Amino acid sequence: MKSVVVLGLVLCTAVTGWCGGAAESAAGSAARGGYLAQRGVIVPANEVLIDSYIAAVDYHYPRLPQGITVTTYTGNRQVSSGGQEEIIQVGIQGPEVAFEDLAPMNLVFVIDHSGSMGDADKLPWVKKAFEVFIRRVRDREFVSLVVFDDSATVLFPSTRMDTPAKRERFAQAAKGIPGGGGTNLLSGLRLGYEQAMMNFRADYTNRVLFLTDGNDNADHVRQMMEMAESYKQMGINVSTIGVGRSFDLKLMNDLARQGGGSSRFIADTAEMEEMFGADLDRTIVPAGRNVRMKLRLEPGVELIGTWGYGNSVSGSTISYELPTLHNRDYETILAAVRIAPGPPAAIRKLASFSLQYQDLEGKSHSMEPYPIEVEVTAGQSPVTGFSDGMVLRSGTMLHFAQTMARVGELYYAARSMTDAGAKAENLHACLDQTLAMKKKLVNARLRLDSTGFDEEIVIMDQYLKILGTDLALKEEEAAQIAGDVEIAPPVPERSLDENLGNLFREVILNLRIRQGGAIAVSGFSMKRDTQPQLCTLLDERGLVELSRLQTLKPVERRRLDAVLREQEFALSDLADTETAIAVGKVLAARYILTGSVIEMPGSLVIFARIVNVETSEVESASQVIVPKNKEVSGLL
Repeated sequence: MKSVVVLGLVLCTAVTGWCGGAAESAAGSAARGGYLAQRGVIVPANEVLIDSYIAAVDYHYPRLPQGITVTTYTGNRQVSSGGQEEIIQVGIQGPEVAFEDLAPMNLVFVIDHSGSMGDADKLPWVKKAFEVFIRRVRDREFVSLVVFDDSATVLFPSTRMDTPAKRERFAQAAKGIPGGGGTNLLSGLRLGYEQAMMNFRADYTNRVLFLTDGNDNADHVRQMMEMAESYKQMGINVSTIGVGRSFDLKLMNDLARQGGGSSRFIADTAEMEEMFGADLDRTIVPAGRNVRMKLRLEPGVELIGTWGYGNSVSGSTISYELPTLHNRDYETILAAVRIAPGPPAAIRKLASFSLQYQDLEGKSHSMEPYPIEVEVTAGQSPVTGFSDGMVLRSGTMLHFAQTMARVGELYYAARSMTDAGAKAENLHACLDQTLAMKKKLVNARLRLDSTGFDEEIVIMDQYLKILGTDLALKEEEAAQIAGDVEIAPPVPERSLDENLGNLFREVILNLRIRQGGAIAVSGFSMKRDTQPQLCTLLDERGLVELSRLQTLKPVERRRLDAVLREQEFALSDLADTETAIAVGKVLAARYILTGSVIEMPGSLVIFARIVNVETSEVESASQVIVPKNKEVSGLL
C-alpha cells in the first residue's frame, strides 16, 4: 500500500543522515559487511547493524518540488483474515537543492595518519579523494586539515578557499599527509573542534569530518562524547568516516549520534571520492533538526520489531527521534507487525504516522497523523512474500541483515566449540540459513526485473565458500548447494485458480491506489521459443481483471499492435522491461503491467509487475508460487 503526504516547509533542503536514515546510527555497517566478506571473513553478529542494511538501499521515494514528502507502504495490499505478519514502511524524502545554492560551509577534516593508515585501502584513498574535494568546494567555504596519530597537528589552518593559490596550498597539504605512529582520537577531535571555532558562523554549516581506522581507551571515549555534545549545542556537528577492518564501529556510530552528524564506512576508493565530491552535501549539510515521529498501532496489531533511528515503545505507540536531517537525502522506518485474526473487510486500519521537526530557523512544523490501511481477505496469506516494490526491497534487506546476524552468532559460537559434532551442527545451520537467504535474494531480484541485490548475493556466495571449506565439502557438493535457488510453495494445496485469483487481486488492489491515466499490458512471458497455454491464460485473466478498474484505463490492444508494428517490435519483445517502457511512452501510458513465469524443478514462480513508465521503477511485484502438478504441467 502507498499513500503520500506533503508538508510545506520553510526548509529548502532534503532529508537526512547518511546512507539513508538508519545511517545516522549505522556507521556504515552494511558497507563494512561486504568489505569483510570479500576478504573471507564472516561478519560478527555485533557488527551487523540492521538499520544500516535497510538504509543502504536508495528507494527513490517520491519527491515533490516543495517540502518533505512522506510516503507509507505495506508489504501487501491484502492480508489474511486468519492473521499474519506484515511490514509497514515509512519513506521520508525532501526536495533537492543545488549544491551552489546551499548555505556556505565551515569544514574541518580530521584525518588519522597513524601507522596502520598507511595500508593501500586507507590513507591513499583519502589523498585521492581530496583531489576531488578541492574541485568541488566553493569560494565561500572555510576549510582546514588536521592530522593525528599520538598527537594532533594542523596541516592547513582554517582558510576561506577563494583563490587558486589557497586551493593549491590545501591540495599540497593533503597530498603530503605523512605516515605516523599510534592513535589518539581525542587529540585529533579536540584540535578539529578548535579549528572549527576559528571561523565559526551561525549562518554557515559548521562540521568536523573525522576519519579513522582505529579505536581509543574508555576514558578518551567518555571525553569525546562530552565534547561532541557540547559543540553540538553550539552549532558544530561531527560526521565520522571509518576505514579498514579494525576501526571501532560502535564508537564511530555513537560519536556521530552524540555530535548530531552522520556516519559512514568506506569500502572502496570510488566511494571515498564520491563522498568527498558529489555526495558531500548529503554527508554534512543539515536541512532540519530534532525530527520526532510517532507510529501508532491500532488494536489487534502487535509490534514485532522496528528499525530506523533511535526509538522507544510505549504501549501501542512507537516514537522515533533523529537529531539532524541532511540535504538531498531519504530516510526509512520499518516496523514488523503481527495482525490478529479478524473478519474479512474491505479496509482495515493498521496504524497511523505523524512527524514533527524544527527548521534551521528554529520554527516548529508538524504533520498530522494519517492512516495506514490494508484489505482483509478470507483464507491463508494470499500471496507469497512482499508485493509492494518498496517493501520488497526493504523487507528483503531486513531479512538479509537478520540472517547475517544469526549466521555470525552461530559461526563464532562454532569456532569456540571443542565438540566436533556440535561444531559441525552449527556450521551446517549456518550453511542452511545462508542458502535460504540466497534463494530469497535471487527471487526478489527476479521479481524486480533482475535489478538489485547483486552485492548481497555475492556476500552469500562468499559465505557458502567459507562454510564449504570449514565443513570440508567436496567441490561438486559445494557447487550443487550454491546452485540450488528454488523456493518451495508455501501453500502447496492451493489450486491454480485460487493462486491466480490471489495474484490478480493483489495487482488490482495495487493499481487502485495509483494516479489515474492509461495502463498498457505487455502480457506474461516464459523463457521459451513458443509461449505455453499458461501464458495465454494469464494474459486473458489479466485483461478481464483490468477491465474492472475505475482509476486506470487499459490501452486498447489495436493501439498496442499498431505501435509494435511502427517500432518494428514483436509482442514477445515486450518481455524486456526497457522495451515495454519505451512502447508505454509512445502510447502515453502511465504504467506498464508485465508478468513472468519462472520454471523451477518442482514449481512455477508467477509474478506480475507494475512498472512506472516515467520513473522506470518496479512499483509492485506480486507473486505466487504454484506446485507443478498435473493441471499446471498440462498448461506448459
